[in-house]
Amino acid sequence: MTYVNRWILFSLAVGIVVHFVAIDVLRHQPHRSVVTDIVQGTLAGGVLGFFTAQIFARIKATKVNGWITLFPCGVPGNGRLFRAACALTFLGPVNVPQEAMYWTTRKDGAGNGLNGRHDYIMHFPPGGLPPNDAFWSLTMGDAKNRFVTNPINRYSVSDRTGLVPNADGSVDIYIQNRPPADHESNWLPAPAGKFILWAARVCAWRSHSQRRVQGTADCRSEMLTHVEHEHLLITGSFMVMGWFLFIYFWPRTMLYVYKRAILVKGFGDGPIHVNTLHTEPQTLFADPLHPPASASKLATTGVNRDTLITIGWLDLAKGPLVLHVPDMAGRYYSVQFTDPSNNTNFAYVGKRTTGTEAGGYFVSGPRWKGTMPQGIAQISSPNNSVLVIGRVFVESESDLSAAYDLAKQIRLTPLDN
Repeated sequence: MTYVNRWILFSLAVGIVVHFVAIDVLRHQPHRSVVTDIVQGTLAGGVLGFFTAQIFARIKATKVNGWITLFPCGVPGNGRLFRAACALTFLGPVNVPQEAMYWTTRKDGAGNGLNGRHDYIMHFPPGGLPPNDAFWSLTMGDAKNRFVTNPINRYSVSDRTGLVPNADGSVDIYIQNRPPADHESNWLPAPAGKFILWAARVCAWRSHSQRRVQGTADCRSEMLTHVEHEHLLITGSFMVMGWFLFIYFWPRTMLYVYKRAILVKGFGDGPIHVNTLHTEPQTLFADPLHPPASASKLATTGVNRDTLITIGWLDLAKGPLVLHVPDMAGRYYSVQFTDPSNNTNFAYVGKRTTGTEAGGYFVSGPRWKGTMPQGIAQISSPNNSVLVIGRVFVESESDLSAAYDLAKQIRLTPLDN
């Protein structure tokens, strides 16, 4: 079945639901104004759009051994409904699958909810650790997706945290609230209550299964009057409009929230001005549990404990810019360009796409008509507004300073400079 046919079927299903919901609402409110019809219809349609996107996300989700992801978010060409579903699932910009994949689970191998009252083991057979071109990690978050306070300040385990294999070469990761006897090197501390797990791989990987170790009305139809039919027509029409408005604008709204977070608060050390890039402070990366009070929650909360974040918002109507990147000497990094009008990524600079050598990249808007500088690659944006997210890999705590120095060298300058 083509995407267009699926879209038509979804629209018909929504229309049927709108019809019966509007009838039910109308019966209970016989004296209504046109303004009430419009407001209630639009709000009801928006709520219906929210649930439609949620249902669509569940239908389109990829599930492997209890782990879930939505594939492929961030890729241009996806339909509006799919983009709305992605924006609900990830609540912001996300990498294309060729760059990185993110899997999450709230359940153990038996289908029960993850809870710190129980102890868990995640088992990898000999040679079965996730293959990758850069890194993989398993990150702990509480029920609200916040990093978890723990006595060893460990928020994730990965291919670089010193996991100790068993005698046969297999690897067990111990996910529990209290430290496991003789296995602290492989311990991922969990909160006392509910929690979720995020698995990231650059590039994509499929997670292994996780196993639990221990733990103890009456329906009737009525005729409507002529006046009620008029109200029903208005309410139903605006419910349909509200549904389409939610599907169309939700991805844009989420990116607007990110824009305000960047331009108003940033990482806690002041606003990040338009057409400039700012890197997450080392102290914030080292201690994500105590961000500055003035910091945006969007800039300081998440599941990433692998890369330093550099972020900025571009307005290419002011003129083209040049992106400068330093020589990363083989280190993984990426600079992601996201179109906020549809929450998709139209370009990447980084190890996967352009290599790790130093370089410059000419970033221009859709209406720019000028002379390209010689010896520089062009990135043509479909929109004058652009969200830029840079990521520089941090090997270990001792590597943080070196990674930060490199991330700070990812910068933007006007064409004249």
